[in-house]
Amino acid sequence: MSVGRNIKKSVVGWIRGCARKVGDVTNSRDNGHFTPQNSSYWIFVGVFFLCITANRFFYDNPQKPEDLGILTRQISRPVTEASREDLIYQRLNDLLRDLENFEQMDRLKPFLPLRPEILDSLPSAVPLFREHYVLSSSYGNRHHPIHQVTKKHFGIDLAAEKGTPIYCTAAGRVAHIENDPNGHGLHIIISHAYGFSSLYGHMESVAVELGEVLDAHDFIGTVGNTGISTGPHLHYEVIKDGKRVNPASSFNIKYEAYSNLKID
Repeated sequence: MSVGRNIKKSVVGWIRGCARKVGDVTNSRDNGHFTPQNSSYWIFVGVFFLCITANRFFYDNPQKPEDLGILTRQISRPVTEASREDLIYQRLNDLLRDLENFEQMDRLKPFLPLRPEILDSLPSAVPLFREHYVLSSSYGNRHHPIHQVTKKHFGIDLAAEKGTPIYCTAAGRVAHIENDPNGHGLHIIISHAYGFSSLYGHMESVAVELGEVLDAHDFIGTVGNTGISTGPHLHYEVIKDGKRVNPASSFNIKYEAYSNLKID
């Protein structure tokens, strides 16, 4: 304790001595005001910088650039219309990435009318004109009409006349084209955003090329009767993160979202 007091006494004495010298140089006799012309002012300045030096010596923790970035991000910013739309879009992106099937779409419905254009990136419509098809087989277990056994049907069948136009249900890229006589016949697979893919089977013709980039509702080919099939129809599947899901609930997503838009 005595050593600390002696150091403190010596430092204060040194500062006072320097302050007197500065005061003598200024030739000031005004000791009643706290100004650079008196010794009290310079004592205060000296103690101030001494404290800063001591703080850096004993607690050396200068602010890092990344820390300043964190502090900047923590400052509340006014929510503009543009930033609000960005937040909505980001929220929709997060929800769509986490989506496991179309039965979970209810959690997105409050946001969809605000950014309905995001639906162009995921299967959300019917691949045929509504008046051109009849639903002939649903998703799920069924008695196979050719194999005569009960097995799961991983898509839906839309019966239509041969040559009926087929349209992709979302923007994407053609990832696969194949003619499999023991399966889906002439079929294509289109990859979409958020882990979605769609398959179009038993086609008569294909109007796209491998790797081609498509917009939502682009013409991709025609209905046929290729592969294992009992008649002309489109076999349609939706795959999410490698798992085939029931596509039926996706048919009205876009229609309902745009129907709910408020028109001023």
